[in-house]
Amino acid sequence: MPFQPSRPSSLLSSALRPALAAGLSTLLLFAPAHAQAPRAMTSSYSPESYKARETHAAVDVRVVGDGAQRAYLFVPARPRPVGQVPVVLLHHGWLGMSPLNFGAMIDHLARSGHAVVYPVYQDSDKTSPQTVTETAGAANRRALDVLEKSFGLRPEPGRTLYYGFSMGAAISLGLALDPQRFNLPPPDAIVLTGPGDAHHVARGELGRSIIGPIQLLPPALPIAIVTGEADPIGLPTARKLMAKLCHIPRERRVMMVLPSDENNGRKVMAGHGSPGAPDSRYDFALSSQDFPSTLIGRPAYEASGSLNQLDFHGYWKVVDGVLDSLRLGTLQPVVFGPGTPEQLSLGSWPDGTPYKPARLEDPCR
Repeated sequence: MPFQPSRPSSLLSSALRPALAAGLSTLLLFAPAHAQAPRAMTSSYSPESYKARETHAAVDVRVVGDGAQRAYLFVPARPRPVGQVPVVLLHHGWLGMSPLNFGAMIDHLARSGHAVVYPVYQDSDKTSPQTVTETAGAANRRALDVLEKSFGLRPEPGRTLYYGFSMGAAISLGLALDPQRFNLPPPDAIVLTGPGDAHHVARGELGRSIIGPIQLLPPALPIAIVTGEADPIGLPTARKLMAKLCHIPRERRVMMVLPSDENNGRKVMAGHGSPGAPDSRYDFALSSQDFPSTLIGRPAYEASGSLNQLDFHGYWKVVDGVLDSLRLGTLQPVVFGPGTPEQLSLGSWPDGTPYKPARLEDPCR
């Protein structure tokens, strides 16, 4: 169930694929919201505002390893950072081996000054979910070694984000519980979108949860979980996870639910695939050894029905807000607030009609 018809998606259970495919197909029928950005949209979260943050003109690309052991490393270029760089460890969903479906966000993060590591962690749907955390952790470490040896860059202390989508959320949490095992920088914050677990892709012993005792995560660790209201995987899993994170103070954790909406024949579905933000330049085949060494930045994002206000006013707002929190040393209320209009707003439709706002859930209350 791809964001593009010819590609397998990074979604989860085969039993859920027909319903999820229908949701994504509906989404792709309509023009991307950012192509017709209304004047009423909050300028801070318009596509142009995100482009203004991209101070690097290009992204350097390195491929580390092969098969399930592979990781893609994306480094800011033109200019290249010196000495230290903030790092994002980006863990994709099941079968999302190509960075395609997160290409626009990867490009934005790298051109905004972050080194992004994208471990592949599997080579087919036959990969055991019980092995993916260890595989991803080892691949992350090898990519960070290349970052230092080839680019002379080290992770900047206090500015490492673990990002996980779907199965990648379980991986992010597993690595966060024991980063020393792989000699990884510990997370300074975690963002999880549409979280999933092993039972969504396997049965029996292979479907045993790979999410460890997250109640042991440091109470000072900021965690943001974002999911769609029409996500049959992410929403219930997000609620279960958040209920185990009550030891983290309220001001350092948030669960945000994004709604579907429609207006004048246009519809945006907040389903399991909604965090996707494709960029065709990032369509890397696992069987290939031929990759660009540098990707030159574009003045605008590639048009896609999967890149819309749920991204700019939802997923991306949260990711950039968390990264800003690490950069500035203070939690940004646009992410960790009590439900302010700016925090919950998802922009407007082309005719100026406000999109349905997000809502916060707190099982700990």
